[in-house]
Amino acid sequence: MYYNINTMNITKERKISIIGHSVAIAVGILLMVLASFFDLKLSQAIGDQHNFYGQLFAIIAEYPSYWMVPIAGAIIFYNSDLFDKKNARIGIMVLGTVIVWFGWFLFSIKSTKLVEIEHLALWSVFKGFFYGGMTLIIFHFVPKDTIHRLFKFAVFSLVFIVVALAVMQVMKNIWCRMRYRDMLKEGNCDGFSPWWKIMYGREKLDPSYKYTSFPSGHSSSITHLFLLCVLCDILPSWKSKSWLKPTMYVGVIVVIAVGTFSRIVNCAHFLSDIVAGTYITYGIFYLLKWLFFRGGKYQFEISKRSEVVE
Repeated sequence: MYYNINTMNITKERKISIIGHSVAIAVGILLMVLASFFDLKLSQAIGDQHNFYGQLFAIIAEYPSYWMVPIAGAIIFYNSDLFDKKNARIGIMVLGTVIVWFGWFLFSIKSTKLVEIEHLALWSVFKGFFYGGMTLIIFHFVPKDTIHRLFKFAVFSLVFIVVALAVMQVMKNIWCRMRYRDMLKEGNCDGFSPWWKIMYGREKLDPSYKYTSFPSGHSSSITHLFLLCVLCDILPSWKSKSWLKPTMYVGVIVVIAVGTFSRIVNCAHFLSDIVAGTYITYGIFYLLKWLFFRGGKYQFEISKRSEVVE
């Protein structure tokens, strides 16, 4: 009897995916149930705003989003040759340049957590141009075949980041949950609200606080690391290594777990905040991944200027 090895591998991978997602969903539900009873108690038990571990991830947990933006912009810039019309090629190059600059500009603004700089906006504009130029120079040496393969991935990454950030911000503004560190400033926990209770309009009562605890934005940002796992399906050199994809997923999950837990230690979020931020973001990632790449189509079919064989 003849068996198609590729079909068998796909079936096996699908089964592993179903089992993995089932376990992940079960763990998420369990954590949210526990958070319903122990959110505040856990933060009171382990919260320490002076803890180095918590302070470190307060700085770096957001970086996956900011790093991916200029990288995606550079990929878009160098895919201009896929377009037949000159105006389209110029437009793609301009778009890629703007995205690269904006990515580094945003990164510079957020990096004020590392160092305080006067005239921040002007300095960030300059850094955007400098690091943007360096990024484009570096990506000039990436093989064209690789750049073309990554075009759709770059667009997918930008859409995912924008959608995830937008959803997080909308939910924060609706839930209006008070952060634990603000309760510490008050000297009491009277402002605590369970994760399922929506406190819309609460910020009007006290504009001095930002009621943005639920869901966790840092947890959402670090969950963007799952973008790296998509490369295991796109790049032939990665795809040929059967061990790489599961290893990548496990590694990313460990980093996310370590990074998100730090938000409780840092008194910035409760357990339910980080679970919601992580799971909602992954849900967006998985849905968009399916929409963009369903049927195994990891590349755009744009023109015949540059053919790439799957």
